[in-house]
Amino acid sequence: MTNKLSTLLAFSAIGMSFAALPAFGGDTSTLRVNVPFSFTAGKTVMPAGEYTVYENDAHLLTIRGVKSAVMVLAAPGTESDGETSALSFERNGKGFSLRTVRAAGRPSSVVPATLGEK
Repeated sequence: MTNKLSTLLAFSAIGMSFAALPAFGGDTSTLRVNVPFSFTAGKTVMPAGEYTVYENDAHLLTIRGVKSAVMVLAAPGTESDGETSALSFERNGKGFSLRTVRAAGRPSSVVPATLGEK
């Protein structure tokens, strides 16, 4: 019973954190993307599909889809051209990995490769 209660509390906390992110409208950039292939974000494999990507000023990315969600801490990248919003991916031996997120008017964010990934 304790295990079920712990699981319920963990999922409740995660759900509330996802619900709170859009409330900080001034601090986030929101991208809506359709990714036609599965990919890895951090250590999580995300299926192909439509995603909403939130990024706050601390480069914390929240990627939510219909079937999955993940939070990834990214590093600041280079200045973007100010006009284009996009996700970029890198192909490796295991498929595709999310590498950068660019939101119009913001510097890009770089998602670090996981250890052991080539």
